[in-house]
Amino acid sequence: MRSLLSTTSSLLVLGLVTGAPAWAQTHSDGNREDADVIVVTSQPLGVTADEVVGGVEVVDRRHLEDNLSGSLADTIAHEPGVSTTYFGPAASRPVIRGLGSDRVRVLVNGVGLIDASTNSPDHAVASEALEAQSVEILRGPAAIAYGGGAIGGVVNVIDGRIPEERAEDGLDGRFYASMTSVDDGETAAGRVRFNAGEFVINLEALTRTADNYDIPGYAESDLFRLFEEAEHEDEDHDDHEDEDHDEDHDHEHEEEEHPYGSVENSRLDFSSASAGISWVGDNGFLGFAVKQSNALYGVPGHAHAHGEEEHEDEDHDHDEDHDHEHEDEEHDHGDVRIDLEQTRYDLRGEWRDLGEHIERIRFSFGVGSYEHVELEGDEVGTRFTNDGWEGRVEARHTPIELWGGSWEGAAGLQAFNRDFEAAGEEAYVPPSETSDWGLFIVERWDRETWGLEGGLRLENRELDTPTESRDFDTQSFSGSVFLRPARDTFLALTLSSSERAPTDVELFADGPHVATRSYETGNAALDVEKALSAEITARTTIGEWQLEGSLFRADYDGFIASFPTGEEEDGFPVYEYRQEDAVLSGFEGRIEGPLGSVGVFDLSGELTGEYVRGELDDGGNLPRIPPLSFTAGVTASTARHDLHLEAEWADVQDETAIEELKTQSYVLVNARWTMEPFDDRGMRIVLEGRNLTDQEARVHTSVLKDMVPLPGRNFRAALVLDF
Repeated sequence: MRSLLSTTSSLLVLGLVTGAPAWAQTHSDGNREDADVIVVTSQPLGVTADEVVGGVEVVDRRHLEDNLSGSLADTIAHEPGVSTTYFGPAASRPVIRGLGSDRVRVLVNGVGLIDASTNSPDHAVASEALEAQSVEILRGPAAIAYGGGAIGGVVNVIDGRIPEERAEDGLDGRFYASMTSVDDGETAAGRVRFNAGEFVINLEALTRTADNYDIPGYAESDLFRLFEEAEHEDEDHDDHEDEDHDEDHDHEHEEEEHPYGSVENSRLDFSSASAGISWVGDNGFLGFAVKQSNALYGVPGHAHAHGEEEHEDEDHDHDEDHDHEHEDEEHDHGDVRIDLEQTRYDLRGEWRDLGEHIERIRFSFGVGSYEHVELEGDEVGTRFTNDGWEGRVEARHTPIELWGGSWEGAAGLQAFNRDFEAAGEEAYVPPSETSDWGLFIVERWDRETWGLEGGLRLENRELDTPTESRDFDTQSFSGSVFLRPARDTFLALTLSSSERAPTDVELFADGPHVATRSYETGNAALDVEKALSAEITARTTIGEWQLEGSLFRADYDGFIASFPTGEEEDGFPVYEYRQEDAVLSGFEGRIEGPLGSVGVFDLSGELTGEYVRGELDDGGNLPRIPPLSFTAGVTASTARHDLHLEAEWADVQDETAIEELKTQSYVLVNARWTMEPFDDRGMRIVLEGRNLTDQEARVHTSVLKDMVPLPGRNFRAALVLDF
């Protein structure tokens, strides 16, 4: 506690002295004239982006289209404080300030996705960037509003499948199509919304295909190949000493071919379709939607992982259908693909102006049926199912004039239930049922020049397996003080205490997990994870330049992570979940503004940066923490054209955990030309070149960073039509 208070004091002084900008951005490609009217719906109080006390950004649809990458997480990974688990172009989850998995909740319209993406990094997130109208990113603890699973942040996709307002002129829509060179990719998405009497109907569809993507060199990093060669030399030495070694297992490791020029098994075929209908009135709406998603994608890195299984163990028991020909380096079941299907139903509504005391009541309810099978060749290896529901209701009271200020507040209830089951050779987690419910309240008192905000959440989680059960009660609270010392300047200090209950994987895992190249062992004795956090957020305008940033620190009591035991099981190193005290600290920042004019072009510039340090109290490092990075960009604009050039730099990451290899620094050079050829602005053409220098780049937050680099040089052409 003392160290946290000391850090808080230092952060506050630094923020006041330097004008420490905070991260609360509405990103719309340099046009921020309307930033002060953007309401953050994932905040129960519904305040604007400029008034949120923590780190927040609202990324609009145009920005998503202009920066479209393989997945939702990869598309928003360019925002400060955000990275990705990068598991190829299909399976990636967002990482916020070095935290991912069950510490960052990915939501759609405020409720969970009801998929299996939190169970393993090779499981795709059941939402695409092109399905979004906007994406809200909450950095830092969001446990008050969304529970312990949001202890690190929230990514909320606003998809518009359930219309909240009537279509202008009775009909509107949007069409997007693009092609990419690095993977021969093709993407098409369409949406149409029209009025039908008192109802509004929304229809949309999306399809995306891609082949194995190109890279500038070896798929495996230099350090990883050196490490492998050293291991193979040791194995060969042991083999020569064993006269009874099976001839079929005598690999010539020194002649092994390493993948070069492309990432094998990174193909993707995705499609989705949805339909929604709403009654829209003067004081609210009520709507229903159904969505069907299907995906077939390869999981890069699996083949090699299987190839490293215990070949020398003659007693290793494989099913007959998965009998490997070890003498052939191309294993039949090494090409692992995932065949995914989800059907989702949503009911959502809002009522406003309900009387003297209630300003608004809003609810969301989603039911999902999710299944995917892991195909090894044409055989089903493992089948995962996840059926569940999640509901949320919020009520906001009318503002109350009190003590010279305005008092606003909201309270809510959130609950979910899911039945998860895995059957097959990679069923490392037993069948489980997870039930969660939480009650929360948030209040804000605003006196124009300064104010206070605070919140409290009580939560319960029950986890049941056929043989074990655990029950956890958690509580989280936060308090903020914010100041407006001058016009267009906002400063806030937030202290929070957040708690997270362990997941079924952390508690009950017991088996080989090829996706993480480890044998995972849960710990049924795990307790609640607690974090005491301090954060400064601020934003200011100096002339025409806008500065934003945040400074943060989180002290974790009983941080849950998997640690190597030094043992091996089924050919994999054993990792055991246990709790250690840890500290996460860092900053994010942005500065942007005009640079003058050159001929017909108006120039603007932008510089962003971020840094996270993750340390264990015993002196070690947390795994997969992103390195220091900066992005600098210049945009030249006319009435119909935008020319954007940027460079992304990431530092070497050598502050690594045990058994973790470092990643090298890199610079990615990107360029984009956006053209609107007609006055009505109904058509937009996007031509983009990414990683123009074809540099090798690896995402340190990825489990596959040593085997799966980012794509090489890529050109994208896109057409956007609005009507």
